[in-house]
Amino acid sequence: MASDLPHCVQFQNAGKFLGEDWVFRGVDANVPNAQVTAIIGASGSGKTTLLRLINGLYRPDEGDIKVLGEDIPQKNQHLFRRKIGYAVQGAGLFPHMTIESNITKLAKLDGWTQERIQPRLDELLELTGLEIEMKERYPHELSGGQQHRVSLCRALMLEPKLLLLDEPFSAIDAITRNEIQDSFIELQRKLAFSAVLVTHDFREATKLAHYLLVLGDDGVEQQGTLQDLLDNPASSFLQELIETETSA
Repeated sequence: MASDLPHCVQFQNAGKFLGEDWVFRGVDANVPNAQVTAIIGASGSGKTTLLRLINGLYRPDEGDIKVLGEDIPQKNQHLFRRKIGYAVQGAGLFPHMTIESNITKLAKLDGWTQERIQPRLDELLELTGLEIEMKERYPHELSGGQQHRVSLCRALMLEPKLLLLDEPFSAIDAITRNEIQDSFIELQRKLAFSAVLVTHDFREATKLAHYLLVLGDDGVEQQGTLQDLLDNPASSFLQELIETETSA
């Protein structure tokens, strides 16, 4: 699933204006390919806005963004978004549809044959630790942790080159969250997809990510490999997070 691109997303002096003010301006950042990048920052710093810019739901009011080496198209964005998986807070499954239908709905809309759908479905269920028989069940028949695994399967069904995660594991209990995080780490190791994770949980960021983008009031305060930023936190926000975690 990984490509030869060094970066899956590039922000070049990007800015976004919402309401009556700029969310951020002058964002220059590169998101490395085939790794997990975590975006952390205080509330209102623009974490989710960055994701929406990557997915083409927003367009920058200044600057430029390249995703998977290309400009985000003005037309036929549904074709562009098929290259990108998206998972949000809460599993977000359709309650009236079976697990199989939830996972494969987009593949069917995309014109996949059943001969292509079935092995992909079974592969994802196995990779996420779900029993094959579960595909006939409905979301209410599964635990919260199982529902989140199904949500990951759905996001990965179309073999996306990039996965966007907007606090996907925040609405579950700590034990289940830890299990899902472990499952995600193994999934990313096996499939080598690129992912951008928005999280308020610093421990989650340090557990899942290889690379960090730290947002402040005026955009990116610091970026780099996880270890580099932990060893040399230049951002006051990051420094406070590290001190809080190490003293806990």
